[in-house]
Order: sequence, then structure tokens, then C-alpha cells
Amino acid sequence: MNNNIKRLILSFLALVLISLPSMALAEMPEPINKDLLEKGKKVYFKRCVWCHGVEGGGDGPSADRLFTRPRNFIQGTFKIRVTDSGELPMEADLIKTVKNGLQGSAMPAWGEFLAEDEIVAVVNFVKSLVQDRDFSDEDEEVFVQDFGSNPWGTTGPYHLGVPQADIDAGKEIFIKNKCFECHGGEGRGDGNPTMKDDWGFPIVAADWQQCWNFRGARRDYYNPFNVVRTITTGLNGTPMPNFKDQITVEDRWKIAAFVNSLCPRKNIDKLTAKPIPDFLIQSVYTEGPVSPKIDDPSWESSDTDGKIVPVSEELAENPKRHYIAMAGQITRGKRNFDPKTDNLWVTSRWSAEENAVYYLVEYHQRFMSEDPEFPDAVAIQWPAQLQELFGAEKPYFIMGDSKKPVDIWKAKFMAKDYNPTNAPKPDGYKLDVSVEEIVGRGYDALSAKESEAKVEVVDSIYKQGRVKVLFKRTLATEGEFDVQIPTEQFVPVSFFQWAGRDKESDEHMAISTWYYTILKPALPASLYYMPPIIAAIFICFQGWLVWMTKRTRKLFDEGKFQRDEVPK
Repeated sequence: MNNNIKRLILSFLALVLISLPSMALAEMPEPINKDLLEKGKKVYFKRCVWCHGVEGGGDGPSADRLFTRPRNFIQGTFKIRVTDSGELPMEADLIKTVKNGLQGSAMPAWGEFLAEDEIVAVVNFVKSLVQDRDFSDEDEEVFVQDFGSNPWGTTGPYHLGVPQADIDAGKEIFIKNKCFECHGGEGRGDGNPTMKDDWGFPIVAADWQQCWNFRGARRDYYNPFNVVRTITTGLNGTPMPNFKDQITVEDRWKIAAFVNSLCPRKNIDKLTAKPIPDFLIQSVYTEGPVSPKIDDPSWESSDTDGKIVPVSEELAENPKRHYIAMAGQITRGKRNFDPKTDNLWVTSRWSAEENAVYYLVEYHQRFMSEDPEFPDAVAIQWPAQLQELFGAEKPYFIMGDSKKPVDIWKAKFMAKDYNPTNAPKPDGYKLDVSVEEIVGRGYDALSAKESEAKVEVVDSIYKQGRVKVLFKRTLATEGEFDVQIPTEQFVPVSFFQWAGRDKESDEHMAISTWYYTILKPALPASLYYMPPIIAAIFICFQGWLVWMTKRTRKLFDEGKFQRDEVPK
């Protein structure tokens, strides 16, 4: 069959497909522009080779340290496309991926560093690395999929204005198609711990409650189109298939509405493509004792930034759930670039009656450890001798140093009766917790405190991919290296997290930088009685003015005063 006949057939198919609704359109992938290869090669070997390798096999010198693994270009298997499963992408797909990066992976947004012509050139060079397919082969036809359009016409943050009925319908479709088998009962990606990609490397399902990490979100984090596209095309090279034949376009948008409703709306840092951290953790004063139970309504808070999405008055009165950014420790021992947890959420209350402060630390973790030698753990770090620090001075953030020791509260735990392949457990798993209080004078100089233990974990749970640990400690103690926590002052605080399932221990961990916390004071009693008093005085004054005005008018009307004889 000669080329002219092939093109005639493809043109005829395209006309037929255009006439049919909800059908894909046959197209030819753009051939390699050989004039750009030399320029693209220079960009590739300067920017891309370290992860993707010399021949594009995803085996660069950094590859072993990254999760997920860099893309192997040799087979022409690309995740983010508008084409059908197993097909080559359009050139525009690759350009967008290079320009905007892949959130939740090590692939950065090169649009911040490369010019448009450099991006087009390197994309054409990447296309030349594909060995098992040929972008220039006229037999390599692709079918651009039909995604429909946003049926609600919503814009960012998108889910506002979507009918609850459609969100509920999306949840029913999610259950019917057993999406929970991979994504978990509440969408945190905790359904299947055994998944691997086409090259045999471990891979995990997307955490729908952290949509800023969606692959291919293209810096449009909350757009439901990202979900519709993935359901329609699948993700080549991964266990994620397409559902275009099982789920109608209309129902795909309903699933997208449900998935979007799970993700909190936060202000996103354009550089990191992550929520902007809350560098001040506010501990709210509580009248009387603080509830030591995580499921108590007093601990219910919203992950959402109230400036983006309105928060109910009830939740607004509760303490805020603060976002804390985490990263792999890269300065000591085994350098860890791929922590499975990249954030914590921290909520705090304190009580003058108890003379105690509580910190509820939460984070998403798809799978828990089953090996007692490597338990899961989370810790809060403080300056041990806060009163001796001057101004903004702080200890070294990785467990202090010889001059400025730190006070570390570490909770280690295992989930009871846990099996990662179990069906979603609505009530979650109780944790078997032990608490260590550590003095840190540097990573190689850690020691258990000699003073009486003061830190408690009063409640904890692992539920549907989310760990919650509630710490409690008295504000003031007699321990030499116990942080003494004052009220109404900014106190440095930081966090560590270890994932036991990934054999994390010692310096192999996720860490935060120093943040600050403050114990907000109780509202003065005058705030309760002064406003009514002031209001009463104002009302009386207004009443007196009205009475005086009416009295003066009456005197004028009775002729007791002339207009030019108003008493002074």
C-alpha cells in the first residue's frame, strides 16, 4: 500500500470519526525534526542525562535515588498524553511535560530554566531516543481521545459550584469500578502495596487527597480535567489502565468531581508546586482540660485555606491544621532523596488548668511497617535550652550540636493486626506506641534523658492511609534538657518522620526545617463584658441626642425660642 493510499484512508477515517460524537480522532504523531537534534542533544546532556541516562533508558547516575524512577524513553512509553493507551504522545504533550514538570516526582518544571526553542529541541532529541517505535513512521497513527468539557463551567478552585449530587454519583462510580483496590477507601493510595511498573520497579497509586502531586497536573493543580484525562488514557508503563470503554465521558467528569472534593485547597508555591508551609503553628488556648481523644470534635479542623474556600464557623473556632513541608535528609550517611512522606499536618491546643500542651501530628503514609526492627516513627524537636538562645538563634536542625543541644520527643509505633493487603478498614488500626525523650548534641551524640519522662502519646490511629499521633507534655519541667515552653512567645520547633516499611532509621528519614510555634493567650475577661457595656453607653448617648433634638424642635414650635435665639 503506497503512502498516498494510506493518507487517503486516514483522511476518510478522520472524517468518519468527526461525524461521530465521543469518538477519538486518528492523527499522525509529529515526525522528528532532524534540524533540531544537535541543539536538543546539547540540552539533554546538560540537563537530562543525570536521571534519564545516556541512551534514555532511565538509568542515569541519580536514578537509583529517585522514586518513582525516571522515564525510560527507549520503548516510547509516555505517561501523560491525549492519545490512547499504548500509543505515542503528541509533541505538544511532551513539550508541556518538559515545561511544567511532573508534580510528585523528581521531574522539575524546565520552563523555569529553558527557553521555548530549547524545550522544543530537547523534545525532538528525546523522540530520537525511542528505539522500539518511530515517530516518523507513517504507520504510527494515534487516536486523540475525547475528554468532553467541564459540565459545570467551574474555574479554580473548581469544585465550588459542583452539585453535591454529582460528587456523590462520582463516589458511587468509584466504588462500582473498584478504584479503592489501588487508591484505598478514602483515596490516599493505600490500596495495593505490590504494584510495579513495566520495568519491574515499585510504584504506588496516586494520593487523591494531595492533588498537587498528581502526575501531569501541569501547574493547574485543582482542575478536574487532569483526572478525566488519566481515566480516559491511562498511564502508559504503569498499572493504571484506561476506563474509556467502561465509563462514559459524563461519568468520568463525575468521578473527577468526587476526586477533586477530597483535596484541600491551599495556596500553592509556584516554585515548589507544593502548598506554602504554615511557618507559625498556633496553639489555641482551651478553657479547662483538652480532650485527649483524636476523634473529639474539638480536634476537627479543615486542611483548606479559608482564603480560598470558606470554612464553616464551627471549624473556624477550632485550631488550624498547619501544613509542614518535609524533605529527604541529604547531608549524612545514606542520602535519601525519596521520602514517601513530603508533609505533615500539625494541630495544637494548650490548657492553663492542666499546665500542658498538646500537638496532634498527622501525615499520609500508604503502607505501614510490619517489621518490629523498623517501626514507623515521628518526632518533634525543640531547643533544649531555649532560655540561653539569643534573638533568632537556633540549634543545628539535624539533632543539634555540642553547643546548642535539642530536646527530641520521638514516638515509635506499629499498627496492631495490620496487613497492607487487607480490604479498607473503616475504623482504622490502633497503634502500639512507645515514646523516647532524647537529648541531641549532634547526630552522633544522642542520649536518652536521665530525668523522669514527661512526654506522653495520649491517642493514636492509622486509618485509611493516614497516621495520627497526639503528643502531650507539661509546659514546665525540672529536667535540665527539657524545653520550657512559655506562653505568648515564638518557640522554634521542627519535625522528623521515619517510614519503617522503607527501612528508614537513624539519619535515613524525612525532616523539616525550623518552624515556630506560639501558645496563644486566653482571651481577657474584659472582651466578654466590655462590648455590651460600650454598646449600652452608645445606645444611651444616641437616645439622649434624639431626645435633645425633639425637645429643641418642640420649643421652637411653641415659640419659646426664635431661630436666632438658640440657647448656648
